[in-house]
Order: sequence, then structure tokens, then C-alpha cells
Amino acid sequence: MKPDLDAFIAERRNTRFEYFQHDCAHIAADWVLAKTGKDPLADLRLPTAPLGRKNLLASLRLVRRAGGFVQIGSQRLGPFLPGQMAQRGDVVLALSGGKIGRVSGYSFGICTGSHIVCPGNEQLEFLPLTQGVAAWRV
Repeated sequence: MKPDLDAFIAERRNTRFEYFQHDCAHIAADWVLAKTGKDPLADLRLPTAPLGRKNLLASLRLVRRAGGFVQIGSQRLGPFLPGQMAQRGDVVLALSGGKIGRVSGYSFGICTGSHIVCPGNEQLEFLPLTQGVAAWRV
């Protein structure tokens, strides 16, 4: 059965932000897993890995070592496209302008077709597609 993006979003719509559970990396990876059966964070979720240990600093060091958010996204999801080329269901890195993205002002999210849905403090937030920096086909 093909996963339904609307149902995926509705299920998480009112979920509060929580590192290592409902943050931007996890919501994007959970969507990729639902859609493709492959978890782009599988090795990082192991009990001895940064996400499995719930170690935010170690997780951010991985991003830094990769060269940034676009580069870590490309290591995990393949080549990126410009953010404005995102299509419904694609993973998108958005520049949130501080609205969301607690650490960096960037947030991974999912393209709805016209917006990028990302975890906000209290619930999912919908950013304009023009805020997309990079996109990965799913």
C-alpha cells in the first residue's frame, strides 16, 4: 500500500517538537521510511550512535563534519535539487528564518506541493516553498 502524505501529516500535525522523536531530521526520515521502506537514519538510530544515544552535540558534529545540512542530506538521500524544484513528497531543507529550526534556522521538512511542512514548537508548521534551499526526490 502506498503511503498517504496527507495522513502522515495529519497523524503528526499537533505533535510538539521533541529532539530525537519529532524533530526535523526524524520527521523527514520517517517519511522516507514510510514511502520507500529504507530508513536514511538507520545507522544513526542504533543505541551506540548519536541519535540512539540522544546526543545532540554529537549529532550536530556529524552535520559539521559532512560540511553542512545540504551535504549531510545528500550523503543520506542522494543528489539534491534547488529547493524550489521540490515536488509533493520530496524532502526539503528550508531556511526558516528562526521561526523553526531551533539550532540553525534551517529545518528539514516535506513538500506538500505548495508548502514545506516542518516540526514547530507546538505543532507542524507550513513554510512557503520559496524557503526551500535544497530538495531530494523520494
